[in-house]
Amino acid sequence: MKLVFIVLLLLYSSYSLSQYTLKGNIKNITGTPIEFATVKTSVDSINNSVTLSNSLGNYYFKNVTKGNCNISISMIGYTPIKLQTYISQDTTINFILNSEIKNLQGVTVQAKNPLIQAKSDRLIINIGSNIETRGKATIDILKLLPTIHVSDKSISMAGKASVLVYINDYIIRLNGYSLLSYLNTLPTDAIKSIEIISSPPAQYDAEGNVGIIKIVMKKNIHPGWKEYLQAGYKQRTYSSYMGAAYINYVDKKFFFEGKIQGGNNTYLNQNQYYSYFPSEINTTFNPKKWQYLSSDAQVTLGYNFNANSNIIVNIQTPIFNKQTISDIKNQTDFINAKSNVTDSTILSNGVTTTKDYTYNADIFFKHLLPNKLSYFTVDAAYLNNNIYNSRPFISITQINNINYINENFNTNGSQNYNIYTSQIDFVFPLFHCTVNTGSKFSFINSTSNSMFFDVINGSNILVPSLSNQYTYKENIQAAYYSMEKNISNWSFKGGLRAELTQTNGNSFVTNQSNTNNYINLFPSIYISHDLTNKSNISINYTKRINRPPYNYLDPFKWYISKYNYAIGNPFLQPSFISNIELSYTHNNSFNAKLYYSNQINQFGQYVVLDPSNITNQIQETDNFLNLQSYGISIYKSFNQFKWLESEIQANFSYLRYLSNKQEFANAQGYGSILTLNNTIPFDTKKTLIGILNIEDDIPGIYNYRNKKNFFQLDIGFNYLIPKQRLEFRFYATDIFKTANPQYFYLSNNIKQVYQNYFDTRGVRLVIVYKLGNWFIKTNHANSPSNTEEKERLQND
Repeated sequence: MKLVFIVLLLLYSSYSLSQYTLKGNIKNITGTPIEFATVKTSVDSINNSVTLSNSLGNYYFKNVTKGNCNISISMIGYTPIKLQTYISQDTTINFILNSEIKNLQGVTVQAKNPLIQAKSDRLIINIGSNIETRGKATIDILKLLPTIHVSDKSISMAGKASVLVYINDYIIRLNGYSLLSYLNTLPTDAIKSIEIISSPPAQYDAEGNVGIIKIVMKKNIHPGWKEYLQAGYKQRTYSSYMGAAYINYVDKKFFFEGKIQGGNNTYLNQNQYYSYFPSEINTTFNPKKWQYLSSDAQVTLGYNFNANSNIIVNIQTPIFNKQTISDIKNQTDFINAKSNVTDSTILSNGVTTTKDYTYNADIFFKHLLPNKLSYFTVDAAYLNNNIYNSRPFISITQINNINYINENFNTNGSQNYNIYTSQIDFVFPLFHCTVNTGSKFSFINSTSNSMFFDVINGSNILVPSLSNQYTYKENIQAAYYSMEKNISNWSFKGGLRAELTQTNGNSFVTNQSNTNNYINLFPSIYISHDLTNKSNISINYTKRINRPPYNYLDPFKWYISKYNYAIGNPFLQPSFISNIELSYTHNNSFNAKLYYSNQINQFGQYVVLDPSNITNQIQETDNFLNLQSYGISIYKSFNQFKWLESEIQANFSYLRYLSNKQEFANAQGYGSILTLNNTIPFDTKKTLIGILNIEDDIPGIYNYRNKKNFFQLDIGFNYLIPKQRLEFRFYATDIFKTANPQYFYLSNNIKQVYQNYFDTRGVRLVIVYKLGNWFIKTNHANSPSNTEEKERLQND
């Protein structure tokens, strides 16, 4: 009996010791992990097991017995892989899947990715069949995404001072209304995914407390020609119009894409200011007509030398770009605080004209090494920006409606920026990690000329003491190194970026010169963990730098009126930012993010009010604040009903401003922005779609200013005629005209209250027409693959 027991024990021990682990990682050819791939194993044609890869592309089997093991990997949209190996120890096998599109009786079969995928350093929003794109513009899509906020003038991200936008891996060097207009020229059904990078990793420049929105276009674009035409009309106080055209051509070797857009955007900007001095109340009423006349074009050419090498050339050029701001009225009344009688009035009507031309060209080369996991990229870019400003204005002083002083002035200025950059990046595996390393060199030269004139008898008389020429040079040499490691359900990524900066600024009239040389290190750490197949938690830390904009460094006084001017500061220092974020994603439709940011030595422009000189309003520039911000952003997508798709989002923040200037007291307080976006299909084919969007900003502190309530309701309808390839979009914005908040803050203990209404109530009609083979089914997928290209140039 003992002998039988010993034999059984030995057999069991031999069986137990013959069980091993089998694990690995599954990626596509570009290195992106593949989630939900099916992994099947069988040992000696028995002991069958099945599992799915997680969001990091990892799979894992335990208790795999010794023997011949057959492994099969399958995923819709990819070519299946089968492999036979002998298991005699713990084994790790990684797989790379090639993309595949199959046609079944004219129907394209594609994998459906989850709406939200959480990676260690970003959120990936898979647009595809998760978000209805038909009848929507790109900015309508962005409004539906976590942490993103879109207004009529800009795009912002929760907890960030500004946002950079990329199309694939090309930065769009536009901002404000020009950026929004450009994004709306993109065909939304060609958008594959949108990546939200709230804490950019080491391969990106460390400049600014910025977030990155990366719009990834579909690569499996049908071969041949495709065209996209768009026309729009907007009616607010004034009428506006726009037009855009998009053209694309793809074949096996060559890729071409061209865009042109332009229009006339005109609106009313109504400003009203109140400054409460001890003995006087100054009121300024300054309604203005803003008019943007602009048009620009972009051309992208790509060539695939073979399956491993490709080159892309991108050119962006303006056709014309002119902005005119005309004072309808610019009147300041000085009212006696006791008697409430107007002592005097200053009229300062003028017209500001700006011509802004940005030219950009870059060339990019990528080569994939034979192991298919390593590659390098090389990029060189040149940017030239020319800006011309002029503002003729009058200054009339009235007492009892009688003109006592009548003067004319003219301010002219020009700025020219030349920016050269070059960058090389390497990606390769090392010690079961993915390494990303590279370097970048930037050379920036700028020149500005500013002139102030007295206008006497129609002639401009230069005032040398109020004129200036300023030059600025900035060179930056940067190198970075980062490693990423995936272990089971964990992902770890760490990086370090070093930037060596040399600056030199010279003001020739004031005889001021300033030189800086400094080196900084910017670490970044990311940790991500899949709690289950449906939930993920991640935390990251990044350090960044914020260098002053070039126009902030110019000491020239730019006069808006005789008593109101802005002045730069050549001695500004960079500020430094530390960010910590904790993010949680659940069920592919919910995301919550806790964030903390500490910015030291923040610079900015601020208005100084002087009780001893109530006529002057001087806008100075300095490092005057330390800022601590705490916040939570919550996002939830609801798609339970066929007749309703909703996204609700809330951003709550607590801001604490610590002032370095005696003119400004410390400030702190809460703020919150709530948005609800609804898409309502009225028929099963979704040819008629309703839109209902709501935004409510509760009273609180925003950008050092106290803000009263802001509420905006927008409605719209999209009508699609698929056979004619036509789309009609109608929007009505700010229905109740309540997007008109009031702000106030204290300067030298003087309260200033102002309202700034930007004509948000209006209606807009857009018509879209498509040509070419957008709907032809094909097995080709030959658009250039450059998704691993790293950032080349940061927009300061």
